[in-house]
Amino acid sequence: MDDFSSADAIITTSRHEVLLQLRDDRPDISWPAHWVVPGGRREAGETPYQTARRELREETGLDVPGLLPFLPAPAAGTGTEGMRFFHAVHEVDPAELVLGEGQELRLVPLAEVGSLPMPPALKVLLRQLEVRLLTGLPEIWAAVELRHRTLDRHCAELGQPLLTMQVVKLQEEVGEAAQALLGVIGANPRKGHSHTLAELQGELCDVIMAGLLALRATTPDAADVLARQVAAWSDGGAGR
Repeated sequence: MDDFSSADAIITTSRHEVLLQLRDDRPDISWPAHWVVPGGRREAGETPYQTARRELREETGLDVPGLLPFLPAPAAGTGTEGMRFFHAVHEVDPAELVLGEGQELRLVPLAEVGSLPMPPALKVLLRQLEVRLLTGLPEIWAAVELRHRTLDRHCAELGQPLLTMQVVKLQEEVGEAAQALLGVIGANPRKGHSHTLAELQGELCDVIMAGLLALRATTPDAADVLARQVAAWSDGGAGR
């Protein structure tokens, strides 16, 4: 069983709004009268996914089966240890919401979250999610973050720098993609047509993932770096 204490469900719409809950204004609870996302404590025998889905249903009336793990980039002092986060894009009809806890449920544009009274750690997390949504690749970044953490521990055990090892890995993957291309077009005089287009596509995906992991090894804000670079290309900037 995953070692966790609570799980939250972050629901956004295709318009980049996030579903928020205004907590009760009581001195006996944490963050009274602050905006949060639906979520809460685990119950016995639950997985993180089950906790997040149950809490979402109990607090908002929504049952969203498509919740996917959201792995925020680590940030010191955020107080999110033991917490698990899930995300789904769901077109919320305000009329279908049922307030099960707190004072109010509201759809808020992600760009306006910073102006609301909200736990600082949640603001950081929602900013990361906004950046990932702008890149159009939130699930991919979750996979990158999970793989990065595993590789970082492994490289630390070996006493090797992750960035160096990952750039070498990227070079290896590019070479394998080149070999697959030769196999697709039959340009290898010894092997002939040795690869399918699907195999080439798989090798290219390996190149992309290796590149994303190398970028993540340089900064926890890799998604933001990529989003700004993509924006620069869209504006006619020179991509390198």
